[in-house]
Amino acid sequence: MSELMCSDYNFLSNIIIQLENGENLERAFFLLNDIPENFLFRLQLGEDLIDLLSSIEFNYPTITNLFSSINQSDLPDILDRLRTTARLIRNREEAIHEKDSVLKVHQRRIKIIRYVTLLTIAIIGGFSPIFSNLFVFITTGEFLNSASILSYLSISFLFINLLNNYFLLKLSKEEKILARLFIVIVLHIVIVVFIRVFYANFFAFSW
Repeated sequence: MSELMCSDYNFLSNIIIQLENGENLERAFFLLNDIPENFLFRLQLGEDLIDLLSSIEFNYPTITNLFSSINQSDLPDILDRLRTTARLIRNREEAIHEKDSVLKVHQRRIKIIRYVTLLTIAIIGGFSPIFSNLFVFITTGEFLNSASILSYLSISFLFINLLNNYFLLKLSKEEKILARLFIVIVLHIVIVVFIRVFYANFFAFSW
């Protein structure tokens, strides 16, 4: 299969221009710059145009059927059907482009939310010993200086961060989710350890 060196819309538009300039359908192909050379060589040797078109890989395969249906039509009908098809292709491509643009904006927003929530949850997880120690202080009257990252509360925040990122990654239709979740684990632990070191040094300095 050969590929065009332009979009299907531009291909049809260039064919229309050549036909409007008075060229016939076969001659129009020779005047295009985006047609594969082997296609033109085979056409010059006398192979059927419609059969050759089936060897070109169009983004819209119905183009081959279009040329088959207009092969014996008069010029006004050919131009009308080519213009209609080209307009439909252009409208579809514009709709796809707009959809992709909206999706990219949506993905950027979710990415920002994901980073912000990742950092926020990790920071809260880093300070989680304060909550545990306050509970111990309320129940026993003693304030412990514990900064373990293996506490149930600390591990719970890690799971919350993973679940939150998994949900946002699925929502934005990201690829390689497991690899991204591994990065989340690493970042979460790094942030938590940094806060715990600061937390431990602060209490050591205070005491």
